[in-house]
Parts: sequence; C-alpha cells; structure tokens
Amino acid sequence: MAGQRGRPAGQGARGRTADGGSTRPRPLPGGPALPAALAVGLPLAGAAVDELSGPGMGLAFAVGAVLGTGLAAALSGRNGWWWVLAASPLVVLAATAAVELAAHRDRYQGKALATGAAKWVVHGFPVMTEAVVAAAIVIAVRLVRARRRQHG
Repeated sequence: MAGQRGRPAGQGARGRTADGGSTRPRPLPGGPALPAALAVGLPLAGAAVDELSGPGMGLAFAVGAVLGTGLAAALSGRNGWWWVLAASPLVVLAATAAVELAAHRDRYQGKALATGAAKWVVHGFPVMTEAVVAAAIVIAVRLVRARRRQHG
C-alpha cells in the first residue's frame, strides 16, 4: 500500500509518530503573547531594578534583556524567530528610554533629550548585541536538535 503523498507505506503522515502521537510541539497556553511579554517584560523589570538601585542601566538590565530575548526565542516558532532577532535591539532601547524618562523626566528637556537618546544607544549597544547573540544561540540549538531528531 502506498504512503501519503508518494511516501513509502512505512512512513505515516507528516508530524506523526508510529503510535499516532504528534511530533509537533504543542502550542503554548499563552500563545504568541507569552514570548512577547517575556521579551519586553524582563528587560523593563531589569531596567527598573537598576534605576531604583542606582543611576543608569547595569547588570540586572543586561540579564533581563538577555534572558527575556533567549526565552522569547525558545518559546517562539520559526516565524517568530525573525521577530525576536529584529525586535530585541529596539526593545532594549525602548526599555532604557522608558525607564530613564520615567525616572528623570526633568533631565531630558529640549536638546538634552537628543543627547540622552544618543547616550542610551551607545551605552545600550553591548546589551543589544548580547540579546541578539543569546537569541541566535537558542535558535541554532533548536535547529540542531530538530535536525538530529529528524535524522536520528
């Protein structure tokens, strides 16, 4: 008996195991909102902790941004990976700006806002890079594991 779509009879439907179970990951209970909430929420929480503990963004912000981006990449599907990679630098910049403006609104008036924004980009660049690298590593590991499962 011929298999589905020209496959040999021994192979079942795509995405199914021999016992009828699915090999595809189950959708998350939070849907696509959960990775987005992690990617935005953890950097904001880290930035708030750093701002409350002293001036400027520090270790808590960096850890929150990297962890949030990594978890978002781990929980996203293939279509979401590009969003995580592309959006993580913007999320880092937005979190920095939001917390800095909320904490020091009087400091960033007029030309000082442009100067502050340039400072946020320069000082946030290492965190942006770390977040993108974390997401890329998570995606690479997921791809390698999927290929091993597929071939082995």
